[in-house]
Amino acid sequence: MKENQYISYGGGVNSTTFLVLEETKYDEAVFVNHGGDYPYTYNYIDYLEKKGFNITTIIPEVTRKGITYNDLYDYCIGNKILPFRRRRWCTGEFKVTPVRKYVEKPSIISIGFDFGEVRRMNNMLKKKYHGITYKFPLIKNRFSRQDCKDIIRDAGLKVPEKSGCYFCPFQSKRELKKLYNDYPELYIKTKFLEENVEGSKPTYLRYEKPLDTIVGADTHKLEDWSE
Repeated sequence: MKENQYISYGGGVNSTTFLVLEETKYDEAVFVNHGGDYPYTYNYIDYLEKKGFNITTIIPEVTRKGITYNDLYDYCIGNKILPFRRRRWCTGEFKVTPVRKYVEKPSIISIGFDFGEVRRMNNMLKKKYHGITYKFPLIKNRFSRQDCKDIIRDAGLKVPEKSGCYFCPFQSKRELKKLYNDYPELYIKTKFLEENVEGSKPTYLRYEKPLDTIVGADTHKLEDWSE
């Protein structure tokens, strides 16, 4: 039986490298629009589609306490929780699982981990998935992130900015300051996530400190911001 070939496309450097190197080797590139990516990621996908790349966008459906969510931010707000560094539940429920549900099995899904992410690959390979085989071509070929950028440029494409959620707990202080300076509306939404969390003690997205303390600046009050 033929195995269907998929790329789990995230809109960043690594998975864009797949589109360049394996354009004729996969059946479909799948992007999960969970609503939490930076605007430049959605803009880059539009850019690639105008360049002739076919990318399928799917919307997740995650149910908790009888309510189905299509948006990761709304899920966090509705359940009064934050993404958690020690367990990537947000990645699992809003990125990985939707792709697993979507693909036609048996299938091979290529994941864009580069050679610096061997540990993440090993954690995935410890588990078995019915009808799905995961492959990690960048690690197999020992491609670094810089190698991936060079491949994209050589193909005549713009190199995308780092993909990820604007409220990702893995962001550095520099990235959080960029969020504050360049995307003030998204920053205030992220700050509201912290303020919305229920618990016996304060819970923070990063560094065990409030966002305002991390970026080192005062912000507008939440009521000053509107969509």
